[in-house]
Amino acid sequence: MSNLNTAGKIRLYKSFFTGLDNVYGTYDPDTGNVRQAKEPVTDEVILKHLKGIQPYGVYLLNGDKTKALAVDFDEDELALPIAFVAGAKRFGMFSYIERSKSKGFHAWLFFEEPVEAKKARIVAKKILADMGKPNTEIFPKQDRLDNLSYGNFINAPLFGKLVPKGRTVFVEPGEPVKVCEDQWELLHRIQRVPAIRLDAIIQSCGLKLNDTEVVSKETEPVDHNPPEHSFGLPPCIRRILSEGVTFDQRVCTFRLAIHLKKAGLPLDLTIVTLTAWVQKNKPADGKEIITEPEIKSQAEYAYKNGYKGCGCEEPVIEAFCDDSCPLASRKNGGLSK
Repeated sequence: MSNLNTAGKIRLYKSFFTGLDNVYGTYDPDTGNVRQAKEPVTDEVILKHLKGIQPYGVYLLNGDKTKALAVDFDEDELALPIAFVAGAKRFGMFSYIERSKSKGFHAWLFFEEPVEAKKARIVAKKILADMGKPNTEIFPKQDRLDNLSYGNFINAPLFGKLVPKGRTVFVEPGEPVKVCEDQWELLHRIQRVPAIRLDAIIQSCGLKLNDTEVVSKETEPVDHNPPEHSFGLPPCIRRILSEGVTFDQRVCTFRLAIHLKKAGLPLDLTIVTLTAWVQKNKPADGKEIITEPEIKSQAEYAYKNGYKGCGCEEPVIEAFCDDSCPLASRKNGGLSK
């Protein structure tokens, strides 16, 4: 949206990243020292953030309501936020991935109107539990504020000093390995979640609210088909995704695709995840990194033929074997269905 002027950008930005309007968080970009600024969140505060002068951290929780929720993935493992996006999509919600300021990612949900934070948080917890990542940090961190608390702030996206470095920016929804070229166009296209959708998910999944079971009866139906397995990837697979491999790239790609399929990722997101992963590979003997067509071929083969074997006997998987893994003592058939 190159035709959007400064005032328009500030209005659009504040429609997503607002909460308490009398306090915000910030930090010194040079030293990293964090502080709380007990002063109004003015347009000038937002403008300084967007220009890279002073970072803005938003306190999302306002009373017991929030207009946004962010899940903080500290690891530089793109498969995790992608899995959250896939989990949200199964519940009929759109989630957006931001590369955070130093490492890791934020997965954001935005709401059409302020919603009860406890409802938003319990739905996010359900998705994370299905992923096998129940302890992942969620903002807002509380269901409501007491009279003496501001809650916790989260550093807001698009800090001008870091944007050129590819940090605090949103990635392309359909190609998460790439930073979105037009951040303002992406914000303009974001699809927000209606409150009734949260109610429908809570009711459909039988989720229990902390202090009340009251949920709107006028809910819309939800198609909830939980994945056969959670995203609790075995330690060896997590290490491979994090570190890359030096040999047997095709075998490893095939096995990773099987694990990601069992985790509930759709084929297109698995291909994106593996395309990012291969850049970490360091093939021995001067060999080249596996190509994108080869990645796609291996992933499609894993998905369409219903393979479920963990691949523990494969040398490239065995090299990352961890004694703590519950699968370590198992021996599955190599291509058993």
